[in-house]
Amino acid sequence: MDGVFWHDDVGYVVDMHRMPSSFPDGVTFGPAVLDDMVRAAAGFPDLGTAPLASWLIARLFHLTRERLGFETTSKLYNDGGGFYVNLIVFTRVLKPFAFIYVHGTSNNCRCWGQCARPHEATTVISSFVDSLTSEPMALMQCHLTVVDTDPPDLDKRRFSKPYPLGWDGTRFLGVTSKGAATS
Repeated sequence: MDGVFWHDDVGYVVDMHRMPSSFPDGVTFGPAVLDDMVRAAAGFPDLGTAPLASWLIARLFHLTRERLGFETTSKLYNDGGGFYVNLIVFTRVLKPFAFIYVHGTSNNCRCWGQCARPHEATTVISSFVDSLTSEPMALMQCHLTVVDTDPPDLDKRRFSKPYPLGWDGTRFLGVTSKGAATS
């Protein structure tokens, strides 16, 4: 299948249709903040003042071979800014057992979703983080411009200022809520 990536016996593919999905007796989880789990991985790069979302989007573009549902140079408008990626998680026999929704912004990266019983949410999240961090420098160059369509000061302006996320081949783009701009 095009755009699928594997870690051990678990496969991941982007749900391009972004359909709400669930299991009749599934376990809902999240939102789980991914930042500390991902940054703790061996060999994780120094991002400088860039947010984890810049690394995460470059990693996801690499893993899916650009199959995220938007281009590596897209301008994305959505509530909360950042990017959203919906993943279907499945076994080697192509049986889905979890749905993961990922949101990356300059503040943090989070995931939430649902897994079928008897799968545990902590195992699903841990496996996803392991798939991301198994080769932390296997990245694809990208430069997203993201715009929050519902900024906190909406009464003062229509949209927030655009900010960059991605990796230019040598440095990570953007700024965390605590850092200085590195665009």
